[in-house]
Amino acid sequence: MSDIETSLRNAAERSIMKIIADGSWINPDYNNRVKLPADFMADVWKLVDREKVKKFLAEKIEEQLADRIVNAIAAELATDIKQILSVTERREAIRALAREHMTAIMKAGT
Repeated sequence: MSDIETSLRNAAERSIMKIIADGSWINPDYNNRVKLPADFMADVWKLVDREKVKKFLAEKIEEQLADRIVNAIAAELATDIKQILSVTERREAIRALAREHMTAIMKAGT
């Protein structure tokens, strides 16, 4: 490769790396956005049923709260079960009890 080709290649690589590094290759073009007139948006806001929005938000918040409570309870139970099963004798006693009941259940099904 000649010196000119090497120089051009290096310059192109540096230029591309600069574009990638400063993020200009993914900048949105805000000048080409659709512009809505202010009076149109004001009319739209007048049509919004605020009570429906409040109800929808309340339902979503209730759902998220319920999920968080369930997750907290599940975490507590998991911690308690790990603590209970950490004692070898207790763990073996629970296994024996489970085997006994599984045997009884299996016999009842046949």
